[in-house]
Amino acid sequence: MINIIIILIIVSTLIFLKIKHSNLYSKIKSIFSIIIILIMVFYIVLYPREMIDATRDGIILWANVVLPSLLPFFIGAELLVGLGVVKFIGVLIEPIIRPIFNVPGEASFVFAMSITSGYPMGVKLTADLRKNNIINRGEAQRIISFCSTSGPLFMIGSVAIGMFNTPSIGPYIVLAHYLGAITVGILLRFLSSDEKVNYNRPTGKINIFKKAIADMLKERQKDGRPIGTLLSNSIKESISTLVLVGGLIVTFSVVTKELYLIGFVDYVTSSIRFITKDFIIIPDGMIEAVLTGTIEITMGCKIASEALEISPLLQVTLATMIISWSGLSVHAQTASIINNTDININSYILSKFFHSIISGIYVYTFLKVTNFTFDSTHRAVFSEGIENVLNHTWISKLIFSSYMFIGIFLTLIVIGVFINILKKT
Repeated sequence: MINIIIILIIVSTLIFLKIKHSNLYSKIKSIFSIIIILIMVFYIVLYPREMIDATRDGIILWANVVLPSLLPFFIGAELLVGLGVVKFIGVLIEPIIRPIFNVPGEASFVFAMSITSGYPMGVKLTADLRKNNIINRGEAQRIISFCSTSGPLFMIGSVAIGMFNTPSIGPYIVLAHYLGAITVGILLRFLSSDEKVNYNRPTGKINIFKKAIADMLKERQKDGRPIGTLLSNSIKESISTLVLVGGLIVTFSVVTKELYLIGFVDYVTSSIRFITKDFIIIPDGMIEAVLTGTIEITMGCKIASEALEISPLLQVTLATMIISWSGLSVHAQTASIINNTDININSYILSKFFHSIISGIYVYTFLKVTNFTFDSTHRAVFSEGIENVLNHTWISKLIFSSYMFIGIFLTLIVIGVFINILKKT
């Protein structure tokens, strides 16, 4: 009975969060927030063993998969930003941004950073452009819709290799994810802008390579930090960001465990099964993956990879959709970053929903069309025990991440050069 009451409180809280702002709304929201926090603390005290296990699982997942996959990439990205190299890449890619997405050239820099750095870099850069009035509200909303993406190292290193133990599905997930983001950006390009901003674009014929180099040097001069300081700051910033990511993974791992303890997942699963029994039978593993992935991206992908009652094709499709949705943990980061701007968080969440659906359609189609064959002995790495995860995989993932970062960096430069050569001819 108490579990039912708690579930009703959670559902009521979610409903009240959607009510328009008013004094009554604020009071009710505060009361329900306090109740939810007290419930969480109550279950931590009531089930210390389960909470410790959930915390351990989150830490292991972060330390043995996320950390080695993202550490070289984060440090390298910080260095490229400080050196102005990412600005150079952004200028080269600029000619294809405005005609496709109807946004100014600065979006090319945001997009380049987003597809290389992952969540939430694109959101942070978009918010900065809006705060400086470089872009208007409509443009910011469009940019954030396709420049909030996951990093390829997470999708390939953490999901394809770390969770599915199938490196060959990595390119499928990456391609579907980025094509999904691009598709959403194209669909939203027709939204009208509320403001007009003078961007002071240079007129006349200019050499795009000279401009890219000049902007890179200007960015480097603007940064002004010596190489040694830049390197040390990059390491500190990267570690700080990864610790934050680890904290979120652990937090939402605990929250997910509590939802299982109060029977929330079981009640939702039973309700969906009862509602859809006359139309379609949905496996419990699929429902659990969706519920968990709605909250946290990494744990959601992990559960999707372990949902053995559904086909590997559906497992990969679910994981891709969860990656594109990004989870409430990433949405919370986004909300805090854009808090001081007029960017609408509801529109952002809606764009992530469509991104999830479209990327799922893409990856399912790609795997079907190419007749991708899954290993019949496939099973998730995490199902093989902690000892197997700790043995010889950390360094290999670290090396793989380093190679991937170099490859992505060189690929972006080649793409930018190729685009401008075609433009000249």
